[in-house]
Amino acid sequence: MPPQRRVSRELIQEAAIDLVERGGLTALTFQALADRLGVSKQAILYWYPTKWELIAECGLPLMRQEADALIEAVAGSRDGTDAIDRFIRAFARHYGARLPQFRVLYMPEPLGVEPNAPDQQAALAPIHRVTSSVYAALETWIAGDPRFAGEGVNARQLAVAVHMSAVGLMTMFAGADALGDPMVQSLDKMVDAVVALSRRGEIATGTAAAVAGRRR
Repeated sequence: MPPQRRVSRELIQEAAIDLVERGGLTALTFQALADRLGVSKQAILYWYPTKWELIAECGLPLMRQEADALIEAVAGSRDGTDAIDRFIRAFARHYGARLPQFRVLYMPEPLGVEPNAPDQQAALAPIHRVTSSVYAALETWIAGDPRFAGEGVNARQLAVAVHMSAVGLMTMFAGADALGDPMVQSLDKMVDAVVALSRRGEIATGTAAAVAGRRR
C-alpha cells in the first residue's frame, strides 16, 4: 500500500476555495477535499475537525484581501463623503474582477452545516474582526465629518449601510453574470449612480443637522 501523502492547512485551503468557486459551498465536503488532494478524509479532519472551521478559514484570506483594498482606498480621504465614494468604488473594483470570490463570501448556498452550532461563533470570530476593522476605517471619516453630525445619526451604522449598499450592487451583477445574462447598465455606471445617491443622503443629513443646530 503506498504511503499516505502529507497535506498542509495551506493546501487544504487552496483546494477548498477552488471547490467552492467552481461548485458553491455545497461542493465543499471533507470527502471531496480528500479526493481532490489524494489523501484520506481523516487527513483533512486532522487539520479541520468541523466544517465551520474549514469554511471560516477559507473565507478569512479572501476577507483580508477585501479589507486591505478598502482600508487603503479610504486612507487619505478628504472627508466623510469622499471616504464613502472611495469605499463603494473600491469594493466594486475589487470584486468586479473577482466575482467567484464575491460569491463565496456574499452569496452562500446552504452551508451543509448546523446553524448556531457551538463551534460556529468561535470559527467565525476572526472574520468578524476583519469586517469590524473595515467598518472602523470608514466610520472614522464619517464620525469626523460635521456634515454627518446630527440626532439619530450613528457613524458605525452608516458605515455598515454603505457596505451593505456595495454588497447589494455587486450581488445583482454577480447573479446576472452567473446566469449569463449581463445587466443593461454597466457596473461603472451603476457605481456612479450609487455614489450619487450617497451624496444626496449626505446633503440631506447635513441639512437636517444644520436645521437642528439652529433650533437649539
